Amino acid sequence: MKYTLVIADDEEIERKALRLLVQKEFPEIEITAMVDNGTALVAQVQQHPPDIAIVDVNMPGINGIDAIDLLCARGSRTHFIINTAYDEFDYVQRALALKIDAYILKPERRDTTIGTIRKLCAQIDEARANIQSQRQIQELFTRIQPVMESEIMYSLFIGEPAAANFEAYCEMHAAEFQSGAVASLIPVEAGRDGLRGQDKAALRTALDAAFGNSCTYLATVTETNICLLIFTPGGGAEQRRWLSDVLRVAVDQLNHRLRLPLRAGVGGVYGEFEKMSASYQQSLLALTGPAGGGVAFYEPQGESAARQEGAAQAEALACLVREGNLQRIGAETARLQPLLQGDRAAARLLWAGVRRELDREAEENAPLRAQLEKTAAELERRDAGADFSAPLREGLYQAVMLLGAQPEDGAGAYVRQALQYIGDNYAQDISLDTVAEQIGISPFYLSRLFKAERGETFVEYLTGVRMKAATRLAKETRLSIREIAERTGYGNPTYFCRVFKKYTGSTIGDLREQGRKKRF
Repeated sequence: MKYTLVIADDEEIERKALRLLVQKEFPEIEITAMVDNGTALVAQVQQHPPDIAIVDVNMPGINGIDAIDLLCARGSRTHFIINTAYDEFDYVQRALALKIDAYILKPERRDTTIGTIRKLCAQIDEARANIQSQRQIQELFTRIQPVMESEIMYSLFIGEPAAANFEAYCEMHAAEFQSGAVASLIPVEAGRDGLRGQDKAALRTALDAAFGNSCTYLATVTETNICLLIFTPGGGAEQRRWLSDVLRVAVDQLNHRLRLPLRAGVGGVYGEFEKMSASYQQSLLALTGPAGGGVAFYEPQGESAARQEGAAQAEALACLVREGNLQRIGAETARLQPLLQGDRAAARLLWAGVRRELDREAEENAPLRAQLEKTAAELERRDAGADFSAPLREGLYQAVMLLGAQPEDGAGAYVRQALQYIGDNYAQDISLDTVAEQIGISPFYLSRLFKAERGETFVEYLTGVRMKAATRLAKETRLSIREIAERTGYGNPTYFCRVFKKYTGSTIGDLREQGRKKRF
């Protein structure tokens, strides 16, 4: 362990004697300066703060005690040892009032001086260890804080508030929870991607900048929304105005920092943490109104209307299944995604409504009935924080297929779009999932349509297109095998040659040799 030391004494002999003592007994101490007056001591300590300063009391100009007093007033962290004679003990008493770390009386025994310095070094070591420990604790706290907040917030999502974790969080932050409300923030233009393209670390930083100075809060960022538990001041009608002001300012700041227009839904304010699950559900209900920016508050009288809206949504989805309108199904489930992210109860209720609407068809269609039950089971199996719109959308797609409804534009239209996309992009790294996403239907459904319409699988058709293009390039150009492979969507030439041989029965070399023989 290294230490730095400054010696301040107006007597040159004293300065040199202390220097020789320190250099001999303390090789770990570096003497950075020796000064002969209080003014020089103040300047040296301020410019190059040492760990220790041994200061003579009686120096010209500013005396040692006044110099130390001035440095302490300016926030110096240097440890001071005063060096004084027996007849200057009144100075020592004043020094003790300044919390001087130690003192040496002139003349002093050598071993006593060594012991004093060694004891102070040990105190410095202990202080450094405490600082390091505090830094490590702070770093650990910084790492685990988002995780702890997410666990608490997800406990609200599933309706099982983690009260013990919340109490521990409040204790760690010295925060007092009197009352609070949950706010859910979603993009104004909520779509299939939600917040997937956003850097979550950047979002957390932006949240701290937007909310940190105005309120205490917990937050978690999901794939579709930002959810916050905001600590509110005491009760009364002013709470709503206060929340509105805080959120409007924060939303504006987030928009400015991230270029991300958001709107906020706010649940009810409660004095018990256990009721924050209800506030979370209400924050989502507040978002079911017309899209647009700003802050929307949950209205108790609007709950029955929200339930009616849920029933209407289920009826609309069932109608789209009967019509076979896969594109509208995809669009509707994407619109509902922010409300279904991490909300099993909402997804369960919506799917139950769809099942009721399709009950008549399911009575006469056992596979459809089984699929409706399978989707319900899948919603139960998913993790609490999952995107429940994904299995719901897939269940609707499967129901269309099993119900036998012809898509609005006809199955052939989807297949034609797929053929066009493959023809334009076969040289790229495309797959069934890629093409299905471009068309806007389920990969499974596209696979079934392909087989039904063309009598071959998607992969078989794609391979055929690529092999025909490869054959043409082999016959009409002098491109290398690697270049032909790359121009027909194969990154691995070895694999390309294997597929080509299996499909055509010949190698590229054989094909070119046959062409030369025909010319001659």
